[in-house]
Amino acid sequence: MKVRNAMEILVEEALNYYWKQLELPCKCDLCKTDVYAITLNHLPPRYVSNENGYAYVKAQNFNDQSRINILNEIVKATGKVAVQPSHHLSRPVSEDGPSEE
Repeated sequence: MKVRNAMEILVEEALNYYWKQLELPCKCDLCKTDVYAITLNHLPPRYVSNENGYAYVKAQNFNDQSRINILNEIVKATGKVAVQPSHHLSRPVSEDGPSEE
């Protein structure tokens, strides 16, 4: 049995579309993957077992509120990664640098 979280595809498409517009001190693949993972962790999963199921979920996400929810979570995740990236930056995020917790 094989299932896939359709939100992975929808978030990946949105992230790729908006990536250049997001304000991050680093645009490396690790930071992009972190934004992707954080976003998915804050959205409800939508599991599908075939392409018809994905098409149904994608059709449901054509409404403005669904797209806004995805973009809102991407923006929140971007803020988290900007403040505390998974790696050292060559320049500080702010005058104080990234927070270290």
